[in-house]
Amino acid sequence: RWQQKVKYTMNIDMDVQTNQYTGKQKIDYWNNSPDTLSRVFFHLHWNAFQPNSMMDARSRRQGTISWRKDRQGNDIADWDPRVQDRILKLSEKEIGYNRVSSIKMNGRPQKTKLHETILEVILDKPILPKSKVTFDMDWTAQVPLQVRRSGRDNPATQVRFTMTQWYPKLAEYDYEGWHPTPYIGREFYGVWGDYDVTIKIDKNYLLGGSGNLVNANEVGFGYETKGSTVKKPAGNKLSWHFIAPNVHDFAWAADPEYNHIVRQIPDGPTIHVLYNREPSKASFDNLNAQQKAVFNNDFNKFTEDWHSRWATVADAAVTVYPYIKKNFGEYPYKQYSFIHGGDGGMEYPNCTMLAGPGLGTAFHEW
Repeated sequence: RWQQKVKYTMNIDMDVQTNQYTGKQKIDYWNNSPDTLSRVFFHLHWNAFQPNSMMDARSRRQGTISWRKDRQGNDIADWDPRVQDRILKLSEKEIGYNRVSSIKMNGRPQKTKLHETILEVILDKPILPKSKVTFDMDWTAQVPLQVRRSGRDNPATQVRFTMTQWYPKLAEYDYEGWHPTPYIGREFYGVWGDYDVTIKIDKNYLLGGSGNLVNANEVGFGYETKGSTVKKPAGNKLSWHFIAPNVHDFAWAADPEYNHIVRQIPDGPTIHVLYNREPSKASFDNLNAQQKAVFNNDFNKFTEDWHSRWATVADAAVTVYPYIKKNFGEYPYKQYSFIHGGDGGMEYPNCTMLAGPGLGTAFHEW
């Protein structure tokens, strides 16, 4: 069979005060299929995080109609406890959205039709088999309050931004046709290709994610080459330039309180672990008496254990990799990041979002 191919070149400018950003992307798209394409589709995942969206409606329906019974035979709601009716309660500043203001193909404006989380682009000229076109797109977005997979300010993890399923993403076309699946409950099949992503954000924020950081010596934060001098540019923002070759998605996270642990696997990838410097007091308060007794009812001891467990993730990755390589094959990328995120665990290219430092989850996702 054949596969389509895509290359994204993105420039993102994030405002951490408003939780909004502007995005520009150039998309090179290769139609390797034997078919002529008269339209294309993009996923706008964050439009799901608005009251009365399909995701919201489904979740509330699952909670009000009995889909199963408990062991005593009583009707019970069957909604995702992480979603429930939370989307319905989001305010205007808490909702998520992707709003595409302009899309051109080979320099010509194209007509669009919005289907909530799917943007249909009706092409003025078809894309012929075995040919390549270039799309240019401008959009604005607001990071939703974290509900599921992605978002901001989850009180449980205290991570500021978990940026997954966050950009207008080209839907897949294969031997079955287009896959413009609305975002109601699950993540999606994606087009393989290359990502060149520059993210401009407040200079106090530390980022981790897919791909390789190519301007590490301008960024610092532990990414710089050993022995080098970090030369950060002037201004209140810092640009992070990532390149991710031959992947099907791009994810990242950002927080001003991240700790960064680095390990180099011999003959393997570099391991990055990014996590919040302090666990939430609520996470300690929610422990039962027996669990608190392990830490002598001392939050400081709980914090020491928190740091130790994240370091164990980094060290265990070095230990585990030879087994993975022997049984499943060599990892084909230069780095892998275990990132404390707003919702986890969930794997993305070159990184996993984790709600905590559990080894079982970390390696399951890897």
